[in-house]
Amino acid sequence: MMLTYPHPKELAPHDPPMLLVEEIVLSNSDEIVAKTKITKDNLFFVAGRGVPSYVGFEIMAQTIAVQDGFNRNQKGLGTKIGFLLGCRKYTVTRDWFVVGEELTVRAKALLSEGEMQSFDCVIEDNQGEQLAAGAINVFSPENPEEFIKQGGGAA
Repeated sequence: MMLTYPHPKELAPHDPPMLLVEEIVLSNSDEIVAKTKITKDNLFFVAGRGVPSYVGFEIMAQTIAVQDGFNRNQKGLGTKIGFLLGCRKYTVTRDWFVVGEELTVRAKALLSEGEMQSFDCVIEDNQGEQLAAGAINVFSPENPEEFIKQGGGAA
């Protein structure tokens, strides 16, 4: 039996046009595979070029947010915001993602210590060629609104 996944807009705390992930292909407790297509409607589109490959970092982060939303959805919980702490070793093989290109994003959990998580992420083209890679670090407090109200951990 093939599992049908909800649309990412139901799982991530982003609204179009900022939502860059279009479809979930696979999701389980520690891994997600998602897709997006590069179009002229993309918020980051540059005429004659496409979408800058540094935007892949945001696509990876949103893929992680979608996975968290899916896992919460499976438990009957709603979406919640998380905080992107940074990325290590973000590498790209080219400067632009081109219009019409369908990108596959893979994010696999490397570390999960309570509210802190780290994911190994890659972006591939239609032929499976790796276009971008990086390790994304996120912080997902149990109660994000309370965390923000208290100054977001600021000293």
